[in-house]
Amino acid sequence: MHHHIYHTHGFVLSSKNKGEANKMLSVYTRELGLVRAMVQGVRLHRSKLRFSLQDFSYAKIDFVRGKDIWRITTAGNISTFPIARANKDSIFFIAKVSSLLERLCVGEEANIKIFDDLINCLYILDDEDVSKSSREALEIHLVLRIMDSLGYIGESSTLRDYLDGDINIKKTESLLKDKRSIIGYINKALNESQL
Repeated sequence: MHHHIYHTHGFVLSSKNKGEANKMLSVYTRELGLVRAMVQGVRLHRSKLRFSLQDFSYAKIDFVRGKDIWRITTAGNISTFPIARANKDSIFFIAKVSSLLERLCVGEEANIKIFDDLINCLYILDDEDVSKSSREALEIHLVLRIMDSLGYIGESSTLRDYLDGDINIKKTESLLKDKRSIIGYINKALNESQL
């Protein structure tokens, strides 16, 4: 039986071991949204997919839809964000954002803006010159934009500058002057999401 293969870029949010060598991954993808997919034999030393599909890795991934479950057939590494991965504050940032996406994104619904913002932030984070304050601002900025993309942030002239255009370090650092009010908006949005 022939299965359609979906080619997409994805970021591995988390994984759970299944059986002796398999893993169930939560992958945030550009074209399919949040996908939970089984990858077979990935924990074996000889597995070619092991490196590409570790937690917090960005990869080109091929999915097939099985009867009950998505399966990953192939994957090619794009980036493991080695500098961010070596910094415990950056890893904590990535883990918090990954957990938030898993909580807020239900079903397979693509949101290209969230995906592009996430990957953009990871590349900014993957730089040894990122300061602690920039990292903090980047996290607030990304979470604000995720909440906005999901429809939880209303119209606000204060926020418009941070919600439009691309995320860049200069814009993000200026966000710290409005930090308290922005965190207020985020907390209100999180409460309204009831998740």
